[in-house]
Amino acid sequence: MDLDISIGLIIGVVIVFVFIYFRFGNELRGRARLRLERKKQFGDEYDRFQDTHNNPFIPDFIEKNPGRGVVYIIIALFLLITVVDCIHSVPPGHRGVVVTFGKVKEVNLGEGLQLKLPFIQEIVDMKVMLEKEEVHESAASSDLQEITTTLTVHFNIMPSHAWEVYQTMRQDYHGLLLRPVIQEDLKATTAKFTAEQLVTTRAALVLELTEKLRKSLAPYGIYIQTVNFVDFQFSAAFSSAIEAKVTAEQDALQAKNVLVRIEYEAQQKVIQAEADRNATIIAAEGDARRVEIAALAEAFRVTTEANATAEAILMITSQMTPEYAQYLHLMQWDGKYPSTMLGSLEDLGVIIDTTP
Repeated sequence: MDLDISIGLIIGVVIVFVFIYFRFGNELRGRARLRLERKKQFGDEYDRFQDTHNNPFIPDFIEKNPGRGVVYIIIALFLLITVVDCIHSVPPGHRGVVVTFGKVKEVNLGEGLQLKLPFIQEIVDMKVMLEKEEVHESAASSDLQEITTTLTVHFNIMPSHAWEVYQTMRQDYHGLLLRPVIQEDLKATTAKFTAEQLVTTRAALVLELTEKLRKSLAPYGIYIQTVNFVDFQFSAAFSSAIEAKVTAEQDALQAKNVLVRIEYEAQQKVIQAEADRNATIIAAEGDARRVEIAALAEAFRVTTEANATAEAILMITSQMTPEYAQYLHLMQWDGKYPSTMLGSLEDLGVIIDTTP
């Protein structure tokens, strides 16, 4: 509003000076030259400031009729006020709503300098930038637990609906519309969740409440940007129950961890025993295998030696002659005759060398 007044004053002053210049400029310059000539003619004793008549800075028609001067001054002030009232500056983040004799015009003026009809029209600045509404409310969950919460809602008036909002609620939409609708929708939404779900699934609660508020306020030209729950506070009894439940769950979890550890240790012992048993079986199988291999090797050796001996005997037998047999007998004979022999010498196969 200060900017409007400043611009109007500047324009008004410019208009007044232009009017004075074109209306009285030539006359005032002529009177000033005449006064200078009189000063040269009569000398310094002539003081134009002590002369109450024929002042070069006051037109003659004002000197002759002072009431007319007052009328001109009033007219100039009226023109100045009229010029100021024709101009309005809509600030950033606002829309201008034009009101003519109390009737709202179905138009939204944009930001910047706007013109209007003086005295009969008014431009009201309606805020369309982001605003905040904070509500401290108590509600009930689906399991009938009392909940106290602080809810912060960020919203803005739709720029295309600024004149409608002003027509229906003026600028009191916080108390007339926002708070009652937020309180009602909050209670309706929390009634769908249990107290535990309000804590564990807060994102789902925020999403559902945001959509519900948008549907409720969109017909009135208000758009919901975000919804934030600052805090949830439960009754003392419910808080104690939650604490006891959490403690029990922690104890159960700790016991479960101990059981898991015991089961793991037992399983490790079973696995170790199984491994030891398998190692014993493998070692016994290895020893048995080694014994079996040694027995097979020994049998193979004996068989091989027997076969070799048999083959040698067979070969010797197949090549044996009486002379070679006698030769072998003699090679093993120690040169001593037996003391007793039966049969003839020919039968015994003994050859006695009788040569001297």
